[in-house]
Amino acid sequence: MVEGPLRIESLVHTRDVIYAAAPLLRRYGMQQGSSVQIRAGLGPVCTVQIRSHILDPNILLMARPVLRRLGLQRGDRIHAKWGGTQLELGPVVALWLPVRRRSPTPAFGAQTAWARDALVGARDMGVLAYVLDPQSSPDSLRAWGWSSKNGWIRRPGPMPDALWRRGERLGPPRGLREAKETGLLNLAPDIGDKWRITKFLLLQGFGDHIPWTRPMSLRRAEAALLRFGRVYAKPRRGSGGRDLLLLERRGETIRWCRFDPSPAQGMWTIPLRLSDWRRVAGHRAYIVQEARIPLTAFGRPVDFRWFVQRGGSGAWDVTAVVARLAPEEDGPTNVSLGGKVFPVDEILPDGERERGTALALSVAEAVGALFPHLVELGMDLLLDKSGEWWILDVNPRPGRSTLKQIDPALRQLSIRKPFEYVKYATGYMTSDLAEERTGPSEE
Repeated sequence: MVEGPLRIESLVHTRDVIYAAAPLLRRYGMQQGSSVQIRAGLGPVCTVQIRSHILDPNILLMARPVLRRLGLQRGDRIHAKWGGTQLELGPVVALWLPVRRRSPTPAFGAQTAWARDALVGARDMGVLAYVLDPQSSPDSLRAWGWSSKNGWIRRPGPMPDALWRRGERLGPPRGLREAKETGLLNLAPDIGDKWRITKFLLLQGFGDHIPWTRPMSLRRAEAALLRFGRVYAKPRRGSGGRDLLLLERRGETIRWCRFDPSPAQGMWTIPLRLSDWRRVAGHRAYIVQEARIPLTAFGRPVDFRWFVQRGGSGAWDVTAVVARLAPEEDGPTNVSLGGKVFPVDEILPDGERERGTALALSVAEAVGALFPHLVELGMDLLLDKSGEWWILDVNPRPGRSTLKQIDPALRQLSIRKPFEYVKYATGYMTSDLAEERTGPSEE
């Protein structure tokens, strides 16, 4: 079992040496004066000499040349384990975010606050996390860290054990493109666009819970409007309700509403013309989806977001459920489009939360079987007036603003649990997480 995290301190020394307390040497079967191999994350292995002339068992005192080769810096907190032939330090997690500005300080758009809180939470857990610089190369990983005193700072970065991607349409970082061969865990892989996910869920037997959905074409849109009267046209890639269209048939005309980025509405004639569609929706690929009649609260439509994550047990469980109320009688529930967040128990009828949870966990198990280290999903589920649950969206990178509005502690928990999973998956399980996973020992 891995013990608590160690604090890394630096030593002005020209030789490749590490100082550790005698109890630490005994724990890993190392001897004073012996040479051992050591690595951080999935980085290169260094051979160092071990000395035991310090008393604090929670400190590793490293010569500066060793720190540089391992990609560590003074003040890092990290776990250690004996890997059979070498001392391994970790886990190391690289956050991969869209960078809006690199100097004088980095900015990551809407992800800036999340990245800061993730680095702070990881440090408290003994996980070395950093934000990866897109200019990194395989030979030199460049990174940003967070200091409560100095804010965003440049720092070295060991080759990580896990990559946590938070931006849409971000390809693999240049420094990690070949990292699959080294065992890198991809915590947020690209699971596909909305149509690919829909096809996958249909093949997995969730057809009774998926509204009628097809890739967008003018003929399909007209046929769907004739059949259902109202449909949504959604970009195949996108989140937050951006560029969402509501189409509604009224006799021989079609009323359309666009909710974002600039609200607008108008009328089209039947048959639809490609030029009219392009003028409103542009050239993005869309899906067309039946608009189910949802449960209402306070006279407005409501749906529900399930946050499902893997934690220290490695199994899927529900971190939080929130209700999202549309801002008007005929509109979407997305918070970015004015939707309001409510505690789910104030909205859902008795027993429906358990049914929704069972559906959400079943979907997570199915998707997780295809992507073994996927660490979280945000699922938008709708309960219609007939009491049936429907899957509206499955997002591998859910936002957390709704959690902050309900309970800031839930947001912090949702940031912490993926790091717990990384500790579990990489073998850096600490005794407190082990008890949480299996229960306390009888002793």
